[in-house]
Amino acid sequence: MNPDILLRWPVQQYPEHVAVVSGGERCSFREMDRGINRLAWGLCGLGLARGARIAVLMGNRPAFQQVVFAVGRAGLALVALNVRQSPAEHARILEDAGVEALIFDRRFAEVVQGMRQLAPPPGRCFVAGGEVPGAEALEALAAGRPAAPPEVEVGEEDLARIHYTSGTSGRPKGVVITHGQNYHRLAHVLINLDQPLGPETRNLNVGPLTHAAGLMFTVYYIRGATNIILERFDPEAVLRAIEAERITDVLLVPTMLGALLRHPAIDRYDTQSLRRIWYGTAPMPAGQLREGLRRFGPVFRQNYGMSEASQPLTILGPEDHVVEGPERIVRRLRSAGRPALGMDLKVVDEAFAPVPPGQVGEIVYRSRHMFREYWKLPEETARAFRDGWFLTGDLGTVDEEGYVYIVGRKDDLIISGGFNIQPREVEEAILKHPAVAEV
Repeated sequence: MNPDILLRWPVQQYPEHVAVVSGGERCSFREMDRGINRLAWGLCGLGLARGARIAVLMGNRPAFQQVVFAVGRAGLALVALNVRQSPAEHARILEDAGVEALIFDRRFAEVVQGMRQLAPPPGRCFVAGGEVPGAEALEALAAGRPAAPPEVEVGEEDLARIHYTSGTSGRPKGVVITHGQNYHRLAHVLINLDQPLGPETRNLNVGPLTHAAGLMFTVYYIRGATNIILERFDPEAVLRAIEAERITDVLLVPTMLGALLRHPAIDRYDTQSLRRIWYGTAPMPAGQLREGLRRFGPVFRQNYGMSEASQPLTILGPEDHVVEGPERIVRRLRSAGRPALGMDLKVVDEAFAPVPPGQVGEIVYRSRHMFREYWKLPEETARAFRDGWFLTGDLGTVDEEGYVYIVGRKDDLIISGGFNIQPREVEEAILKHPAVAEV
C-alpha cells in the first residue's frame, strides 16, 4: 500500500476544511492538495528515476509538508535535513545518500553555500521564497502544472525516504523506509489512538517537522484535522496559540513542557481546550509531570520510539498517569508504558532469552513496519538484527504487568567500583533537584 492513498482521503471528505494554519496563512485541504499535485508534476518533469533521492532543507511552514508529500507522490525518496546541523554534516548526508536534487528555503542560503564548498552540489537546486545564485525557483517548478495528481506507479518496496539518525553511537546512519512501511507506520499510529481524530481536532506543531512532529502532522492530516504550525518553540507563543486556535493536541518534549509550566504568563491563557499532550524523547521529571497533570488535567500520553521504528514502540496512556494511590500504580509514571498494538517487544539477556520481571536486559522489537536496512551499511544492518528482531541498544526492565522501564543505553554503561551504573539513573537523580531544569 502507498501512503498517498491516505493523503487523498481528507481532500475527498473535507475539501474546504482548513488543513493548515501558519501565521496569517490558512490553507484548505483542496488548496494543499492542488499545491502538492503541481509540485509533484514539476518533480516528475525532472526526468529522475523512481526512488531518486531529494533532499529538503526547510523550516516549519506549510510549504515543507507540501514538498514532503509531493516527493512521495512523484515516486521519489525524501531525505529531510535537520535545520540545526552544520553545513559539513549536511554535505556528508548529501554525498552518502546520493542526492540528485536539493530544495531549500531562502533563509538557508548561507548554509547551502557552505555545503557547496565542502562537496559537489546535487544536479538540481531549488529555492523557495526568494532568489539565490545557482538555484532555480521552486515556485517556477510548480507553476502552470495540472491541479490533478500525476499517475505514478509506486510499489510497496520502493524507497520512500532515508532518515538519518542522530548518531548516538557515532556518525549518523541512513534509516531506509519503503512506501509500504510508510503506510503501515501511519496505520500503526492511528490504531493506537485512544480517541479518534477528525475535523474538530486541532493539532499544534512546535517541534521540527523533519522529526517526530512531521509524522504526527501527517497522522492528523490524513484524518481531516487542522494542523497549526509554529516556526519555532516559544513558550508564550505556544500558550497564545492554544487559546486563540483552541488547540486540542500537541507534542512536547520534556524541556518544552517545563518551559510552559514555568512561564510567568501561563495563568493569563485559557488552555482548557487541550485533550492530548504527547511527550517522549527524554526522561520526564516526576515533579514536572505532576505539575502538568495539575495544570492541564489527565491529557498526557507518553511514546517511546526511535528513528529505526518511526512509530511508538510503547505507549503510556492517560489512565496510567496517576500520582496518588498504591505504589504498584503510581510507579507506572516512571515507565515508558506497555507495547503498542501491533508491536512485538521483549527484553532479553546476552543469550537472547527473555529476562524475568525486574531484571535488566536489552529491548528488542519486531513489526511489519520496521525499517528495511541502514543505507549502504550491510554489516551494520546485519549486526542490528537477530532472528528478525531489531536490537535497539536500549537497556530496560519489564514488570509483571508488562510495563517497560528504560534504564539507559547499552553502550553508555558506567562501571564504578565493580557496579554497573546507568547514566539515566544519575540524570534522574540530578533532575530531582529544584534548581535543575534539564540534564
